[in-house]
Amino acid sequence: MIWNKQNPYLAEIISAKLLSGKNSNKEIMHYKISLGDSKIKYNPGDSLGVIPLNNHQLVTDIIIRLGYSPLNIVEGYDKTIFELLESQFEILSPTNRFIAYINENIHHTELNKIIKNQDKTLLSKFKYGKSVLDFLNLDSKFNIDLKIFLSLLKPLQHRAYSISSSLLKYPKEVHLTVSTQRWEKNSQKYSGVCSTFLADDCYQGTKIKVFLIPNRNFRLPIDHDKPIIMVGPGTGIAPFIAFLQERTQLKSHGKNWLFYGAQFRKTDHIYENELIYFQDNKVLDKLDIAFSRDQEKKIYVQDKIYEVKSEFFKWIKEGAYLYVCGDAINMAKDVNSILQKIIQEQLNCSEDKSILYIKNLKKEKRYLLDVY
Repeated sequence: MIWNKQNPYLAEIISAKLLSGKNSNKEIMHYKISLGDSKIKYNPGDSLGVIPLNNHQLVTDIIIRLGYSPLNIVEGYDKTIFELLESQFEILSPTNRFIAYINENIHHTELNKIIKNQDKTLLSKFKYGKSVLDFLNLDSKFNIDLKIFLSLLKPLQHRAYSISSSLLKYPKEVHLTVSTQRWEKNSQKYSGVCSTFLADDCYQGTKIKVFLIPNRNFRLPIDHDKPIIMVGPGTGIAPFIAFLQERTQLKSHGKNWLFYGAQFRKTDHIYENELIYFQDNKVLDKLDIAFSRDQEKKIYVQDKIYEVKSEFFKWIKEGAYLYVCGDAINMAKDVNSILQKIIQEQLNCSEDKSILYIKNLKKEKRYLLDVY
C-alpha cells in the first residue's frame, strides 16, 4: 500500500509528552506515533505529513455566524457543513479572494482603504491573527451564500514535521517534535491549526492521518565515518536527534558536533537527558548550546559558531557535512552570514571567494538545509 496525501495512513498516537518547562514561553511536545502495519520506511531527515482537523469551537462559531445548522447538507457535497469545515477547508487563514469578496460587500474604512491603495504591507498586518470568522465579523450585517462562502476558501492542507527518531531504534514508531502555536492579539486568543489539534484534541490512542514526506536533500553521509556539524535551535533539533540515534545504531565512527539554541536553560533545554546520553556514550563529540535570554546580551547559535571559528572551519576543511534546520527567515540567514565571515577570515580571502566556497559546499552536498 502506498500512503500519501490523498491516501493517508490512520496512525495511533502512543504518547504525547511536554518537553518544555512549566514556565516556558513555548509549548514543545514530543509525540510517539505507531506505524502499525503501514510498512512505512523513513530515513533520518524525512518529514511526516499530518492532516489535522480544524478547531471544533471555531467551526461551530462560523456555522452560527453563517446562520445554518451544523447538520445542514451542502448542495453538491455529501457531507454536513460541520464535516466540511472541520476536515476539508482552511478556516484559520482566509484567502485573498475571500478578503477581496468581504471588502467588496461591506463598508469597513480601514480594510477598504488598504485594498484601494493596494498596500500589501498594511494588508499583511491587518490579516495577522485574523481567522475567516474575524473577517465575517467585520460587519455584523454581512451575509453570504453558503456555496459562495465555500468557493472562497482553500482546501485544508497537511502540515509537515521533521521526524525526530531513527527507524533502526524504533522500527514500529515515528516521533515528532512540535511547537504548539498559540498567540494573543487584542485580547483574543488564536492557535495554529495542526499543532493545537495535536496538543488539545489528541491523546494516547487517538488516530490521526499521516503520510511520509521523504527529504533526499537532507540525508546523513553514505560514508558513516564522515564528520557532521548540526545547527538546530528550537524544534530544529528534531532531525538531529534522529541523526544521533541512527549513528548510535550504526556504530558510526564519524564525529558529531551539535549547535543547539533555546531561550532559557531552566525551561527550554529540551532533550537534555538524551544529549547527555549521546555525550556519555561518545556519540556526540561536541555540544555548543546558546541560551539566548539567560544573560543581558542575547546569544544565538551563530554566535556560538563564531566563538569556535577555527575548529569549526577545520572540521569543514576535513570534509565535515554541515546541516542547518529551523527558521529560514532569520536563523538560517544569520548562520550563512557567519559561515561566510569565517571562511573569509580563515582563508584570508575576498567576499566573492567565500561565496564561491559556500556554493561549492552546496554543490558537493556538504551544506544541507531544512528550513521553513
